[in-house]
Amino acid sequence: MQPFQHCLLSPQRIARFYTKIAVRALYDELSLYPKPGLVSFIDNGAHQDMNGLLFLRSLFSLRHYFFNISLHAALGDRPQQLVPWGLKAEQVMYQTTRGINTHRGAIFALGILCSTLSRLSMQKREFTLNELQQAIINFWSDYLSTEHQNLNTHGTVVKYKYNVADAKEIAIQGYQLIFTIYKSLAHYQDDHILFGILAYQQLLLNLDDINILYRAGPKGLAFARQQISKGISASNREDSIDHMIHSHQLFSQHNISPGGVADMLSMLYFLVYLFKAKTQPTTNIIRNCQSMGIE
Repeated sequence: MQPFQHCLLSPQRIARFYTKIAVRALYDELSLYPKPGLVSFIDNGAHQDMNGLLFLRSLFSLRHYFFNISLHAALGDRPQQLVPWGLKAEQVMYQTTRGINTHRGAIFALGILCSTLSRLSMQKREFTLNELQQAIINFWSDYLSTEHQNLNTHGTVVKYKYNVADAKEIAIQGYQLIFTIYKSLAHYQDDHILFGILAYQQLLLNLDDINILYRAGPKGLAFARQQISKGISASNREDSIDHMIHSHQLFSQHNISPGGVADMLSMLYFLVYLFKAKTQPTTNIIRNCQSMGIE
């Protein structure tokens, strides 16, 4: 896999670039259908209090957050100085959704990704997928391990009740599962739906999804994994879609909504925007930057 190359020469341009990708990645996750139990523009999945339009308004409200955390990371702020931007973004989200948690996990995960990328882009004009993962660990792990408090959340409750990793522990490990899945599915990233279906499957089978455990317990997670482990194949796109639609109906009926999977899907779509284009020659990359008004 070729490295990501960029032509971003100022903190402001870096911040704008990664803000656009973050918003697009959240939109890609929202627009993906079928994805069992989750909200899309087609239906509400396992949720009665939210729909696709609410998610759209929510993700659009986060654009200023992604810009600010990216900009200040590029300017040299440390994690403890960046976290308040995330807390402010949560309040903006709740104001937009009238108290409904649509993107709290994505604020955390994509905030870490955007800030790390912005800092790394100020240091290098070219970096690999592995270098990005190591940069996440270098930039965030110490703070998350020693200073960050994540009290009174579903993740904290489920973590101690079922002895599973929460969002903070996954980040401390540098999102190992995300990078592993992206590498294994990179061949399919030109197909938005198939890539999303295969990624959803791998995430659910390997992630102790906090939201499923909170809503449906270990039996719910076991049921979801059993259902999603069969009927999905990269070699049979149409049958895989049909199986996902059937699973979506079952998950919705059983109140199963893998919110953690949704957050990780948005991270994977983010990586697609970064690394898929690297099949192009460097001259085309620069030209694309210029056409976007970046340089």
